[in-house]
Amino acid sequence: MAFFWPHESSSKEQLNILSWSGYTDRDVVKIFEQKHLIDVNITYVNNDQQLRQYIESSDSEFDLVALNTSELQRYISLKAIRPLDIKKITNIKWLANRFTPIEDYPEIAVNKLTYGIPFTYSSMGIIYHKERVNSPPTSWAEFWSSENKHKILGYDGGTHNVSLAALYLQMPNPFSIPSDKEQVVANQLIKFRENAFTFYSSIEEATRLFNDYELSMMFANFGYQQLNSLQNTGADVEYVIPEEGALAWLDCWAIPVSSQQSELAYKWLNFSLEPWVQKLMVDRHGLQSPLLQFSPKTVHQGLIWLAPVENPEKREAMWNAIYSGRSLPGVIKHLESF
Repeated sequence: MAFFWPHESSSKEQLNILSWSGYTDRDVVKIFEQKHLIDVNITYVNNDQQLRQYIESSDSEFDLVALNTSELQRYISLKAIRPLDIKKITNIKWLANRFTPIEDYPEIAVNKLTYGIPFTYSSMGIIYHKERVNSPPTSWAEFWSSENKHKILGYDGGTHNVSLAALYLQMPNPFSIPSDKEQVVANQLIKFRENAFTFYSSIEEATRLFNDYELSMMFANFGYQQLNSLQNTGADVEYVIPEEGALAWLDCWAIPVSSQQSELAYKWLNFSLEPWVQKLMVDRHGLQSPLLQFSPKTVHQGLIWLAPVENPEKREAMWNAIYSGRSLPGVIKHLESF
């Protein structure tokens, strides 16, 4: 479910932002508002499907959007995102070396034109409860193991779940599933559905379900942010990257071509890279920062960075059919229209 944080009617300039939990805390946004004498309206999403619906809506009025590099590349190709004037974003000087020169970073730049500003990133590994497993998980196969039946918490998202099944099946590219392998992937996701306890949509829901039902493992779609959320409740949990590797996302701020407040958007881009803003995000939410001073604490081994998938709508349709309880023949029939 998306959440909208509006302002009452005001004569001030308005900046409309499409965001994720932990990226635009009210107290931080308030400081930005007071500095620039504006109002900021925030709409929150929990998954990429919601994000696409908002961005592609005919009445979309967002001035800034937070999205991963896979989605960013999708909207660059659709000419829905503006190239950025990097000279206006002086705080890119704080970025870690792996993200610079920014105009050459392949996930966010095309032909030396930069379309996104890195804000945070994470792997999508396994969170496990140390007292509820015999040993730390080392493979995604644990999610399909009968020993863990109804002890696993999954994520309710088709794009990433298809990639997760492809990792488990050791397919060469989890972001490009050949049509003749769709049935194999669908069959594995049905088994995953049957083995899992249930599937969550938000960080808050995942934390509650994991604790209330004393589950053993979780697919950490939101990464270390979820580990932080659970540890804040006192849960004895740890985080691991399986031997097959883990998906990883780099979230960026980008300006849609429809933005009516691009200059205010540039001010936000600069503000988001202020070291104190980044440190607060790291300390408060467990997010990982792209800034140089935080980079020694981050780990990049075994990460498989998200890339555009072959057909996101078809992946979501596959997962929705599976999650609704359809059998394999029913899922395949449901996909015939794609």
